[in-house]
Amino acid sequence: MQHHILINICAIFGVATAVIIICRLLNIRYIIGYLITGVLLSPNTSAYFADMEEVDVYAEIGIILLLFTIGLEFSFTNLKKIQRYVLGGGSAQVFFTIVLTAVIIWLMMRPGWEESIFWGFLYALSSTAIVIKTLQDSNKIATPHGKFILAVLLFQDIMIVPLMLFTPIIAGVGGNLLPALGWLLGKLILMGGIAYILARFVIPYLLKTVMKVQSQEVFLIATMFIITGVALLTEQLGLSLALGAFIAGLIIAETEYNHMAVSCFLPFRYVFMSFFFISMGMLLNYEIFLTDFGWIVFWTVFAFAVKAAAGTLAVKVMGLAWKTALTVGFSIAQIGEFSFVLAQSGLQYELISANNYQIFLAVSIILMSLTPFVVSNAERIYPIFKKYKTSNA
Repeated sequence: MQHHILINICAIFGVATAVIIICRLLNIRYIIGYLITGVLLSPNTSAYFADMEEVDVYAEIGIILLLFTIGLEFSFTNLKKIQRYVLGGGSAQVFFTIVLTAVIIWLMMRPGWEESIFWGFLYALSSTAIVIKTLQDSNKIATPHGKFILAVLLFQDIMIVPLMLFTPIIAGVGGNLLPALGWLLGKLILMGGIAYILARFVIPYLLKTVMKVQSQEVFLIATMFIITGVALLTEQLGLSLALGAFIAGLIIAETEYNHMAVSCFLPFRYVFMSFFFISMGMLLNYEIFLTDFGWIVFWTVFAFAVKAAAGTLAVKVMGLAWKTALTVGFSIAQIGEFSFVLAQSGLQYELISANNYQIFLAVSIILMSLTPFVVSNAERIYPIFKKYKTSNA
């Protein structure tokens, strides 16, 4: 029997435990600890861990469970409550970020329009896990800016699927643009119809039947069957596993068993999500800090400024106060978890170079590391802005 998988898992959890304990002593978020663990375990850091392909499998499972639990937390009913912020504010933030990023990068660097737009895709997403956790820890999730941030992050989590689908299209792999968009729309409509049938007739009946057994273990197994089944169905339609997991979460959230599903899957979510962040850290070559440190600093400042400006503008478009706008803008001024996944897709379709990919990973990790501090102090920005505005009036 081969034990290399157990040895690697033991090494991952052992290093992660030590790093997270140190991070907690330094008041650093656990997600940053996962990223640091990944850097330490990277093949670029230690040759011993050069063969750990199974981590990618765990990371993909982590993405599926992450989107499933997001779907559970944001049911169709909850979506309706903040639909104005989700549709209006979320779409405005994503649109402004993509346009600002693409235009500025094109003017500065003169790459192809495809690459410019793809960089806009990468910058449009923010870190749901870090921002929401920070807001929850500081009891600010129910504040006006907390609700808006929640809505924007939700819209971004939904948008990762179409952005992933658009990536091969802008790379020229999906054929002509209009037929490709039409085919994509058709598949989404078909999946929507299947999801309606599952939500209306199939899954509620299945879960009701399962609950007659009165066993949490059976319920957990049945729910895993639903997640994997819907995810594989979307993949067969040429969409993504992540979209299927998100739809499965939305469907189960509408049943009377949503709270049980949340309690069952939260522990699994955090375990597999740790693999996702560790695997992202393992992709980073620390030598990029030695060879391209100036560019890393430049793009870190660039990404933060563009995202803060786009987020602030999105809130002002919705007619909210400057205090809320600035707090939201600075709170979401980081790169998101799903941007890592999108960046890998862009690398595959040659929309970004390998060196730029490494710079992007370094910038993302830096911004994620700064996020807890920025979110916790974002409300202090408005008094500074107001004082500056008054002095220059």
